[in-house]
Amino acid sequence: MNLSILYSRRDPGQTGLFSATVAAFILVSYQQLQPSPNDVTNQLLAQISQQLSSFPNAAPPSAPLTFPSQTPFQPTSSAVRVNALWFTSLATSTACALWATLMQQWTRRYVQVADRPYYPPKRAQIRAFFADGMEKFGLAAAIEVLPALLHASVLLFFIGLIDFLLSINHTVAFILLALVSLAVLVYFLLTIMPLYYHNTPYQTPLSSLVWFIIEAAPLIKLWLLRRTDEMQKRLDKIKKGMRLALETKANHPTARALQETLMSLDEDHELEEFLDGLPGLFHGSMALPHGMKPDLEPSVGPVADKLLATCTTGLLPEGVKRQRLTACLGAIWCFSNTSDRHLRAIWDQWTQSTNDPWGPLSTETWAVAVKIPDDSDPLTAIRAHCVEALIAAMWKNGRWQCLPSEASSLLQLQLGAPSVAIDRWDEREGHLQLAVAANLLSKVIPLLRELGTRPDILLPLKTDIKAILDMICDELVTSDVPDDLRSRFTNRSEVVKVFNIQGLPRSLRHRAAVDTYGPWTKIFTPVDIGRGN
Repeated sequence: MNLSILYSRRDPGQTGLFSATVAAFILVSYQQLQPSPNDVTNQLLAQISQQLSSFPNAAPPSAPLTFPSQTPFQPTSSAVRVNALWFTSLATSTACALWATLMQQWTRRYVQVADRPYYPPKRAQIRAFFADGMEKFGLAAAIEVLPALLHASVLLFFIGLIDFLLSINHTVAFILLALVSLAVLVYFLLTIMPLYYHNTPYQTPLSSLVWFIIEAAPLIKLWLLRRTDEMQKRLDKIKKGMRLALETKANHPTARALQETLMSLDEDHELEEFLDGLPGLFHGSMALPHGMKPDLEPSVGPVADKLLATCTTGLLPEGVKRQRLTACLGAIWCFSNTSDRHLRAIWDQWTQSTNDPWGPLSTETWAVAVKIPDDSDPLTAIRAHCVEALIAAMWKNGRWQCLPSEASSLLQLQLGAPSVAIDRWDEREGHLQLAVAANLLSKVIPLLRELGTRPDILLPLKTDIKAILDMICDELVTSDVPDDLRSRFTNRSEVVKVFNIQGLPRSLRHRAAVDTYGPWTKIFTPVDIGRGN
């Protein structure tokens, strides 16, 4: 919330101008609340006139004139109402001016404290700390109080003005009443418009209050009927949702601090250090909650893309490139959407004849993907297995150049096999690709079982895995497969349980693109399975 911008347009002088207008009317109306000296003078003159007229031919009496008896002064009810309304309007508008001044003072203090020249992470923590305080103490509600009070003051003034004119001239009073009624109707429409048109720019300070009343009405009804079992279940569900919302909200200060830190960094090396530290924030004993990832991902994705682009310019030394690639890739694998885009980008490279070694198919991409399968999130681990399988197959097919020593080391980690076995498979046509595909299938099956409770992503994920395996196994020959490689193949019955559409609801079977036929059956056991049931 940028309070300095918000309050730079709230000038207390505007409120002061309205207060001066109200005060000018009060100067006229307040005199009706006290007796006027002219009334006594008029009564004396009337008494003199009566005495003179009663003695037309005689000398005036020598007795002194006596003051007429006076009844206690009583102001009219109209005068009392008008002054009450106008004095209340004046007090309210004056309070608005004071409130606006206080707001500006609080805003300047926030800006002075939050924008001090500290190190960016510390400055972000300070900003997050005070921003949390603004939410905790309801500064947003205090902001809305200011225009609401001013609008109420204007309404009180016009009500008093109509009452004042009714005692003078009914025609003028009714004309003003019609205009004020029209203005109130327009104000009411502007108040309720956001409830029906959520993208309207028109609203009033009462719009939030009306929305709250409408939303709270069902809850009040449930509370009144809480004794029934059905109502109690609904209340429990609402309470559970509120607790979940509060737990999610508790993650915001940390996510906001990270976002503020990221926004305050301009140099590439500072951004690189930030991205390099992200994986450590979500893993380990002091890991941050994964619920804050959706808030942070939109800010991290563009930064990672920007730094990855600098690795393809040819201007950075090789050591700097490798370090930057590792930092960016580690940050990419922290988030679901960015890791999915990363997988798609590598998948798109399959049809390319050659690939940029500093692009998606870098050695660092392969190395990071080999380490990611240890991630606690099964979806992330499955994507990492797919990435490492695609890169290994493309390297073997000659679509990407990599030092044999680096490739051998990564394949040992990826396949969990000694270098002697990997070299032997590499020498035979198609054996290494079969080992890569078999490793992918055996690793994703237990992870797919963990995702059994997430059917929304399970079906497209299975389809992608089968498509990748079909690509890798296409045109491979499975004759003369050694026993150590055949032992890595997956039993067909196990694949059927996990992938086959027989396990899906009948309503979803027509949407399934997964079957137990095609090139990927070359890594099933037994290899020659025919087309049985």
